[in-house]
Amino acid sequence: MPKKTAADIDGSGNIYCLQVKGNQKTLHTAMRHTAANDTPLSVYREYEKGHGRHTHWSVSVFEASHHPKAKQWQGLKRFVQVERCGIRDKKPYTETAFYISNWEESRAEYFHEGIRGRWHIENRLHWVKDVVHGEDGNKIKKGNAPVNASIFSTIAINIHRLKGHPSISEGQIKFASNVKELVNLIRT
Repeated sequence: MPKKTAADIDGSGNIYCLQVKGNQKTLHTAMRHTAANDTPLSVYREYEKGHGRHTHWSVSVFEASHHPKAKQWQGLKRFVQVERCGIRDKKPYTETAFYISNWEESRAEYFHEGIRGRWHIENRLHWVKDVVHGEDGNKIKKGNAPVNASIFSTIAINIHRLKGHPSISEGQIKFASNVKELVNLIRT
């Protein structure tokens, strides 16, 4: 998450909400300190139950525009802390993630919706690419081949979704048994 990316997004008049990971040690530490010691501008909590999981979300938004780190990240206005805890496969878990944003919005519910939306995309695309298409185990490593393979995987997923297949795996089985339909679809 380079500072240049944040500067480019902010400079173009758009909003960024970028996850801060452990490789941004000083920023990550500063955000943890802020979350532990400052009063949030807003907090949003949500509980959900489904698919064998019980999950509690807590999103807290903090003022960041006057923080010393604000000078290093163009437009920085908010620190956001997202805590997820619950039970998955009968085992308790807790995850905490931090985000920075140039958005002046202070209502945590809005940040929650945006971050959940991004995770939905992540789960819908990357999980399918890894589990169904086995992308992480792909042995193609040289030149442009890994990128090309990923692009073809994404195109295949999009074709299945456009055709309304409820499951990518079911769509693959259908096209594997009817290659003529797939070829006609690609021609159009």
